[in-house]
Amino acid sequence: MKKIGSSILIVLLTIVSINAQEVVNEKEKIAFMPKHIIKVFPLNALNREIGIGYERVIKPKMSLNFILIQEFDKRHFINNTYERNYNALFQTELRFYLSKRKKAPEGWFTGGGLLAEYNNIKIINRSNKDIFRFEVGVSGKMGYQWILKKGLKGITIEAAIGVEYRNITEFNTVLDFTIGYSW
Repeated sequence: MKKIGSSILIVLLTIVSINAQEVVNEKEKIAFMPKHIIKVFPLNALNREIGIGYERVIKPKMSLNFILIQEFDKRHFINNTYERNYNALFQTELRFYLSKRKKAPEGWFTGGGLLAEYNNIKIINRSNKDIFRFEVGVSGKMGYQWILKKGLKGITIEAAIGVEYRNITEFNTVLDFTIGYSW
């Protein structure tokens, strides 16, 4: 009988200690900020582009952001001449989050980085020309990122504006809107 009583006591103490640990974990979950975000660029689809991004928090107010965008475009011209474009853009940036009460990756941010773009333009007519270009440059952005914590937990929304400078096309303004998932 003593063995059964001590076994029940051990089981009850185990259950109580597990519940106590879960309460502590719930408080930690509320304060938890994600370290990873996968993003897509829905507005770029209107311009025949497919874009995906990844952001990784490296310090409480700093993160690294990587973007890969591919563009497929076909433009028709006069006299049965048209051009077919293929563009691929890779961009990396270091972001600094400016909000005093919020940690990365949430709140106001500013950042800068490097970019590389590959262009293949094929002009199809009597001459059939292929033009290859490789551009490198720098970029700067500022914006705001929201992380939903209730309901659609983990969903992120970002709006940013910035400028890019490339060695061939010079200055270009950028307007980004992304939707992603954080964990």
